[in-house]
Amino acid sequence: MKDIKLKLQDLVFNFRKWLSENYTQQNIQALLFDDAGYPYWDEIEDFYSDLLEKDLIKNLDEADKENLLYLMARNWDCGRMLAWLSTGEQLSNLGHLEKNDFINLSKTLSKIHKDEYDDAKSQFASLFKRIGPLTYEIEEILLMFYNEKNEYTKRLALITLGSLGYSDIKKLIKISWETVNDEHHKMGCLYIIYETLKDEELLKHYLYLAQNEPGEYLKNYISEISKQKNYS
Repeated sequence: MKDIKLKLQDLVFNFRKWLSENYTQQNIQALLFDDAGYPYWDEIEDFYSDLLEKDLIKNLDEADKENLLYLMARNWDCGRMLAWLSTGEQLSNLGHLEKNDFINLSKTLSKIHKDEYDDAKSQFASLFKRIGPLTYEIEEILLMFYNEKNEYTKRLALITLGSLGYSDIKKLIKISWETVNDEHHKMGCLYIIYETLKDEELLKHYLYLAQNEPGEYLKNYISEISKQKNYS
């Protein structure tokens, strides 16, 4: 395990070094860089694939998991370490990521409060739809992701909670609608009501509320739903 620990540290160090050599500190802090442009992804992905093949994820300590999660965050636009951009039931495109390992990684991730891990949180929040069913443990993790300040993570956690049948989803939708001033977030609320809950009365209520909301994407989505439902 010492070799694995040192390798993970080295991979993270090299990625950060590449960032510092190619981007300003201001852009790095604002996460304004091209993760996918890192020239040594093959080394990271081959190492991760080996961990999966040898079933070694479960042996990682918290520091190891934090380093791995950093690499997963940076891999978000590639969608290979975590298969969040792919269809199907797999959790990774580089090997078989065990359900329990996925959950344990997400527990560690939920306790990390650094912006550079947001891109990992959104991936995990989305992929929980493939885990199911909604146990108390998974519910608690998703609620922690929902309570994140990052809108995208919050939105994907909300959608996943809805898809897994969270009992208080209507309450969360109301909270989101009233507290998150973002057109994409409101689209997420409407998506759950329309696609998952299929609640006609609730849908009409939120479409009415959305009439005066700003945002072209939101207006177009409202128009699309209204057309499909034959609402005047």
